[in-house]
Amino acid sequence: MRTLLIEVVGMARDNRSWMGWNLALAALPAALAVALFARPGRRGAWWWVGVALFVLFLPNAPYLVTDLVHLRGDVVQASSDGVVLVGVLPLYGAFVAAGFVAYTIALAGVGLELSRRGLGHLRLGVVGGLHGLCAVGIVLGRVARLNSWEPFTEPVGSLERSLSTLGWRLAPVAVVTLVVVLAVGHAVCVAVAGSAWRLLQRTFALPAVPPALP
Repeated sequence: MRTLLIEVVGMARDNRSWMGWNLALAALPAALAVALFARPGRRGAWWWVGVALFVLFLPNAPYLVTDLVHLRGDVVQASSDGVVLVGVLPLYGAFVAAGFVAYTIALAGVGLELSRRGLGHLRLGVVGGLHGLCAVGIVLGRVARLNSWEPFTEPVGSLERSLSTLGWRLAPVAVVTLVVVLAVGHAVCVAVAGSAWRLLQRTFALPAVPPALP
């Protein structure tokens, strides 16, 4: 057991750099959503700048699901099935789940803002559109290795790389596949969050489920 634990900790330590960085990027849109949408108030020019940044960085949250490309390498390097079952799979499962939780929080903020403006009936369409934009962003991030800030720092190069990547013959297949994955992952997170809230509501007499969670 001690040997197993040492190997699991070592595997987590080897991955901490890229996993930590990607988790930080995934948390950013959720933090922006809280800052932008949590409270009602006047929506000025800087608020809209914040919304643009929110949309630009939003794909970083569900992007974590594509980091499963690293899973095979860790499985191959594991010394036993026990390490895979106790360490590798739970670590990657928690990693991807964290990305979808951040994504769900971010989209819940959008839903809350729409409901506050009396536009709740547009929520499914807006969320679907954001799924599509995120799918495109994930393809650009994974295939073209385009970072969220590069459209600002290298606008011409970013445009060229984006057009080249989206002209790839399998790009439409990748985008559609990712839209399905994002929609399913988001729906699961919403269902789990809603069920958990309703359980807490019955147990502790909490308010009804927030409007951002159907």
